[in-house]
Amino acid sequence: MARRIADVARALDVAVGPDPTDLRSLPRPEANWVAALDDAHVPVRVAYAPTLGYATVDAEVAAACERAVGVLESLGADVVVLESVFVDDPVGDFLTVTGASTLRTLRPFMDHPRWEEVHPVLRQYLDTAQSITAEQLLLAFDNFHFLNLRLVELFHSCRILVTPTCSGLAPFADDTMSSVNGVKTAEWVQFTYPFNMTRSPAATVPVAMSSDGLPIGLQLVGPQHGDLVVLRTAAALKAAIDHDFLAALP
Repeated sequence: MARRIADVARALDVAVGPDPTDLRSLPRPEANWVAALDDAHVPVRVAYAPTLGYATVDAEVAAACERAVGVLESLGADVVVLESVFVDDPVGDFLTVTGASTLRTLRPFMDHPRWEEVHPVLRQYLDTAQSITAEQLLLAFDNFHFLNLRLVELFHSCRILVTPTCSGLAPFADDTMSSVNGVKTAEWVQFTYPFNMTRSPAATVPVAMSSDGLPIGLQLVGPQHGDLVVLRTAAALKAAIDHDFLAALP
């Protein structure tokens, strides 16, 4: 995270590139990521998925994101609204893989005398992860692949996919639940993990402040290795949103 898109690009200039110790590292795509922002602009065609097909979105969040999508249109983007991108919420597969990964990391500490002090939600999460089979893990990775195939199809007709960043406003630091249209739910991050699963480049831009003074974000998702189109779009949108725009919605 950074205050400015240019700072994100500077961090990428330092971090991105091949590493012989990393099996998944890629060649450096650009000599200078910061220079790529000299031509910040929005794509010709943008897809807006306000629910991805399965999410319930807080009305205040939805209104702020629709307003920001209007800014993208004012910058020259042809915005197409999609009722659905994915058939179902892929949270089950996400929890399967992240549960197994977290268990691998924390298992050495589960016999520690102070283990009971670990947050009960995390302990329950790890207890569930211990029953995951190798076949279930591989099936989850297969479904990651199928999600990406859907995005490949989508990006044939647009260059950027836009969604709310979160379904609701950020919860308090000691709470895992957020309010969505007055209902407390743990499902307030429904827009982010699908793109962790597909390893899609994504950015979030603050586009409004809620009536409670909390930031509301718009998520920009690009095709595989489309980091620069995400950065350029984010920079163009951020430049078009001033302090008055970020004030609480009327």
